[in-house]
Amino acid sequence: MIYHFFLIGFIIIIGFAGNLFFRKTRIPEALFLITFGLLIGPVSGFFYHAPLVPVEPFRDITGLLTTIALIIILLDSGFDFDIFKIAKTFSKATLFTVITFILTTGLVSLFMTKVVGWPVLMALLMGTVSSGTTTVTVSHLIRGLTVKEDVKQLLVLESIINDITIVTGGVIITRVIKAEEMIESAFTVQDVASMLFGSILIALAGGFVFFVIWYKTLDMTKTSPLKFAYTVGMLFIMYDAIEFLDGSGPIAVLIFSLLVGNSDKLMKRLGVHESVLKMSRTAIRSIKNVLVDVSFLVKTFFFVLLGILFDPSIVTGDILVILAGILVFIVIGRYISSRILALKYPVFSPYAKVIAVMLPRGFTATVVAFLPGEEGISVPGFTEIVLLMVFVTTLIAIAGAWMYGRTHPS
Repeated sequence: MIYHFFLIGFIIIIGFAGNLFFRKTRIPEALFLITFGLLIGPVSGFFYHAPLVPVEPFRDITGLLTTIALIIILLDSGFDFDIFKIAKTFSKATLFTVITFILTTGLVSLFMTKVVGWPVLMALLMGTVSSGTTTVTVSHLIRGLTVKEDVKQLLVLESIINDITIVTGGVIITRVIKAEEMIESAFTVQDVASMLFGSILIALAGGFVFFVIWYKTLDMTKTSPLKFAYTVGMLFIMYDAIEFLDGSGPIAVLIFSLLVGNSDKLMKRLGVHESVLKMSRTAIRSIKNVLVDVSFLVKTFFFVLLGILFDPSIVTGDILVILAGILVFIVIGRYISSRILALKYPVFSPYAKVIAVMLPRGFTATVVAFLPGEEGISVPGFTEIVLLMVFVTTLIAIAGAWMYGRTHPS
């Protein structure tokens, strides 16, 4: 018998202990949390008649938890992204991110279609999910490395921009797959462009409108300590409203989050009165203080959920071969991108190898991996491949950072 509150508390403590261990060893807590989920889920079921934690109840709420996790990670990304402070490195990071995204997505997609035999859109979705790094792991791994500050900024910015490219690309491709399946006919390029343009336009407008509403009501919340609750409440309402209008809820959340996270700087440039700016800064600080804990809790339970839902029986030799192929093309795409970056900006040339090996996938990729299932799209092995990818790329990045640290001591 599992005592629910004991289990919840134990998961939180494991997440907390994993975070402390991560700060000392740079081994991400995600590995501990997913492993714990595996132990109380499918692994315990292998040794006993039934798993310690039943899987089915979690399958029923996966869609809801995925959406909540997506909203929180996008809110977190918006607050991390200082659109003015990082302007100097932003163009370089954007160039590198776009090149890496295109090369990795293209190479992995070709491999999945030509070698594995997946349909084009499914292959594109796998390529998109495979294309980006995770902020938490990257930022901690590079913290102790003897590299230029420009390199650190580049890698952290890349991982933040990846949240945008992976989520946006994943959502758009999932929408196209779903729409194509519903009408049971192929889309023309014009159909796809029209649908995507309309969906993104609605999201952009919705994100901006809800930001204006949020900003205009700041005065109402200035004496309340519940600014985070108010902001998340608006995000949930906006997400469903935009989805109802056939727009992209995640893109709207991202736009809203970027505007809120940079609201004091944006309004200062527009010449808004200092008293209003003060309210904006207070609101942002209040939201950030709570967001740290909420983001931790969401990520902790999400990674444990991944372990619980993981199906070891689907990990066949074929899946491992597919994973190996994807990893090879991830490394190739990333190394070529780092060399192109070094040709344009020679300052990065001595660090091409460490940039290439800094490839850990993480929370954003695993959240997007659940989107097809949430939309009723069956992609056998998709979630398992992504989860294994998170494990292996994290280990590669840890080993790469350790080896670089050994050869380039501070």
